[in-house]
Amino acid sequence: MINSFKKGFIYLALTLLVLVGISFESASAAEVVDYKEGVNNLNNTPENSSVVGDRLTQPEIDWKRYDDNHNKIIYEKGKWVRYTSSSASNDYKKGSMGAKKNVTAKMEFWFLGSKLNIISFRNPTYTKDAIVKIDGIEQGKVESFGSTQSQTLVFKKEGLNFGIHKVEVIITSTSPNVDTYNLRIDAIDIDANGSLVDEPNNQSITLDKNLLELLEGSQYKLTATTSPDSVNVIWSSSDESIATVDQNGNVTAIHEGEAIITAQIEGSDLVATATVIVKKPINESSSAILSITLVNGITKEYDVTNKVLNDYLNWFDSAQGTSTFKFIKTISPYKKVTEYIVHDKIASFEVREY
Repeated sequence: MINSFKKGFIYLALTLLVLVGISFESASAAEVVDYKEGVNNLNNTPENSSVVGDRLTQPEIDWKRYDDNHNKIIYEKGKWVRYTSSSASNDYKKGSMGAKKNVTAKMEFWFLGSKLNIISFRNPTYTKDAIVKIDGIEQGKVESFGSTQSQTLVFKKEGLNFGIHKVEVIITSTSPNVDTYNLRIDAIDIDANGSLVDEPNNQSITLDKNLLELLEGSQYKLTATTSPDSVNVIWSSSDESIATVDQNGNVTAIHEGEAIITAQIEGSDLVATATVIVKKPINESSSAILSITLVNGITKEYDVTNKVLNDYLNWFDSAQGTSTFKFIKTISPYKKVTEYIVHDKIASFEVREY
């Protein structure tokens, strides 16, 4: 009886250890989530409504927020200091990174996504000359100069290609009446399906087009430019019932709707995307006059259907050099003539619909 009790007690103890271990493992897994996802829009509006100058204490829907102290945000050494005080509760996660007074300074990070918010403390003593660069191109200033307000949206950028982007915040001059800091960074908001990432190893990928409008049954070849050019690119479609893509970038429009074509550098998170809008052909009997002026001054006119016109426009956008496009002209009910137009012989063209 005693032995049975001892065995039961030991079994119970082992079970508790296992459960504690599972709980600890779950807690550890939860701790790796280093961002906060948005669940409401500002002022509970149906769509995102925040604009620069708003106090945005939480990320909006389809956004996620990273703290200024995240390990993938890089601050210029010796020029930034962590700010905490009794009033720091007004900052996201009770603290912010402040650029020291009377110095120019820089911070930078890389993110996977297509949109960006910068959250800062606003103050009338902060610099007016902090600029934001994305992928090396200046995008505007950090609007942190003004009446005192915490957790302020001071910079917004949307509409980037979904991919990896480098962001730099550069303080180019100091404020003459600066008190303690030139600028205080509080948080970074990006796409909910994006992430902060490590600096890429000098890899990049772009597409020749980011938006395609195709008629059902038509095709277009997307061209990916990569650095280095030796990397392998994997192509995929978000909805193959609408548009498919092969591993050479050839997109085929299947059915009316919208799909996202993604080109990804194999073995990395680097991607570039193109939105494909597929439309139904208008009436096949609908026609237009396509007037093509050649470099030698000769003008060719063709009475074309919408399909032929669309095929020609797609060819003209993607072709080059001595590539040719075939037209079939009806001379009489019993005679047809095939003409070929060479791409680099075209000076201009116009479409006259009727």
